[in-house]
Amino acid sequence: MTPSDTGFRFGGRLSLDLTWTLRYRAVAPTDLLSSPDDLRRWVTAAVAPCSVAVTPADLRAAVELREAVYSAALAVVEERPVGRAARSLLNRWAARPAPFLRLDTSGRSVRVLQPGDEAASALAVVALDAIELLSTADGRLRRCAGPGCALLFYDSSRPGRRRWCSTERCGNRVNSATYRRRQTDGTTNH
Repeated sequence: MTPSDTGFRFGGRLSLDLTWTLRYRAVAPTDLLSSPDDLRRWVTAAVAPCSVAVTPADLRAAVELREAVYSAALAVVEERPVGRAARSLLNRWAARPAPFLRLDTSGRSVRVLQPGDEAASALAVVALDAIELLSTADGRLRRCAGPGCALLFYDSSRPGRRRWCSTERCGNRVNSATYRRRQTDGTTNH
């Protein structure tokens, strides 16, 4: 299952990828995790194959963790302290058994979710990623500069000047709108 098969988007940081399951947060929130099966598909696409049924309780826990990650990351972006409730929830999830690596028959390592509690195992690794990300004080955790976009992203580009969650999405929209405005205003540079 590839990300394009699921409708999920991925930006390179697992914890932020979970926050991206609430689309259009700032204008018309659309939750891509509306059923336990949606969470199972996200876990399979983002973390590791999830072979067991995901419960409604797992879904509620994932949504709660997603909002804690978003709240904590937004606090870091806005240079505020991370709230106690978000910090506590992240720390509790990070203490749970996370996925482990297994060597497959071809000699490659594959991530395997903890048997018996696969969804919780996936959420544990999300929390671990969030803690690592939030404690990296390098100024590269950002909010997308696209109009109406509330996605948070980590700028791993070499120059560290990225402004948009995705150049193909928000960056293209802003650049296209700027180009159209210049064409309309007659202010093109030749």
